[in-house]
Amino acid sequence: MLESIKKVKKVKDPLVENHKIIENHKKAAMHHEAAAMHHHEAAKHHLAGNSIMACGCNSKAENQSELAHKTQKKNTKKHAAIV
Repeated sequence: MLESIKKVKKVKDPLVENHKIIENHKKAAMHHEAAAMHHHEAAKHHLAGNSIMACGCNSKAENQSELAHKTQKKNTKKHAAIV
């Protein structure tokens, strides 16, 4: 009876999963570029003596870095599922 309740696992197509991994790499790269841009802006503000704006830019950069990290985690999980 318990055997009939179990779900059947879907077989994932490696080509589709590889495409998803590539797209996630592109998304992560975009987030890293955005974070670098925000850090650059923060440096400009800090040199100008405006530490409040620099802090705001740094927090934006941190958010972008977190998004990139989450995307990279997805890639790790997808890659592990393929292999």
